[in-house]
Amino acid sequence: MKHNRYSIRLKSDLEALAGIKRFVSRVAALHGVPGTVRDDITLAVYEGCANVIEHAYADSPRREIEVELEIQESAAIIFIYDSGPPFRPPDDVGRTEGRTTPDVLELIDKGADGGLGLWMIHNLMDEVNFYNRDGLNILEMKKGFEARRKPKRD
Repeated sequence: MKHNRYSIRLKSDLEALAGIKRFVSRVAALHGVPGTVRDDITLAVYEGCANVIEHAYADSPRREIEVELEIQESAAIIFIYDSGPPFRPPDDVGRTEGRTTPDVLELIDKGADGGLGLWMIHNLMDEVNFYNRDGLNILEMKKGFEARRKPKRD
């Protein structure tokens, strides 16, 4: 089975996030990834990159982030690489068993600036793993899809 792998590097600048959204959405559309799945993948990658920019690279705004996107027959696998300080989220991030969904309106009322990124990533994707290797933080995400349309032809 042929796997299609794409890679892009971006500067750790919030303005670069629009470009990563376009990249992920276009690659997924090119390979016939269903629309709702494509939207979930795009948002999860956006949130992952935003977290790197805002947290891992807060003191160095011109560092690079690398995103790899692999489209398989029935799943997309995404890797986000950064060289910020080692990061490992709490084990219960994204778990909903015995927990209530964060109240977004309450967070907004309290003036919270973010705080839902990891929760969203875990709830948008089927599998989420964080690990460190060779001085890099790696966020690995997987999203499956059952039905696929034929790839677009331009």
